[in-house]
Amino acid sequence: MKKTVCIYPEDFTTAFLRPLYEHICTSFNAVGVGYDTSGDDDPLELIFNELEDAQTVFFLGHGMSTCLYASIIDNVQLINKDNIGLLEGKRLFLLACNSNPFIKNYKLTNAIGFGFIPTSLDDVRQARVLHGIRIEDLDKKDVDCFNSALVNAFINTTTDATMVDFHLFKERLKFNISREIVQCLLKKEAPNNRTIADELYYVYKDLIIS
Repeated sequence: MKKTVCIYPEDFTTAFLRPLYEHICTSFNAVGVGYDTSGDDDPLELIFNELEDAQTVFFLGHGMSTCLYASIIDNVQLINKDNIGLLEGKRLFLLACNSNPFIKNYKLTNAIGFGFIPTSLDDVRQARVLHGIRIEDLDKKDVDCFNSALVNAFINTTTDATMVDFHLFKERLKFNISREIVQCLLKKEAPNNRTIADELYYVYKDLIIS
């Protein structure tokens, strides 16, 4: 049987992704694993052990061009140049900031990655301007609206069919993000709804398939 693993290092910065994590674990019978430091075992080794015989890997967390994080708060790297072999030859869905340059950097294949995704107030303050759009004035309600729309779009896109065909995933994501953009503009729940709509568009636009 093909094994699917979903890595979800949950903390207050990734808590909004839990519905997507639960959807993936239920829909794909995925083994869910996080960065749990409460036990006696090495939390990184627990993740590595699950990765060894996995065919498909979902990662829901933080990243940059050179690594994926087990904990961005504690600056603990999960995957970097020293152990990138753990991901090679697997089908990869990497929902993390800058996972597209990460994929390019390590020449990973059969992978989906994304650009910078502003999912916290720290992100918008740090970036200030993204895709030529001023985002530094976004508030918590704006960010919450963006995160909710993002999760809805991914849940509605992530199916057995789209995980077999990443190009189909991209097309379905375009449709579902467009639907979330329309809802964002019509409902006007976010003070800066037009900026949120623009950034949702760029989530799709920055997606890469390798």
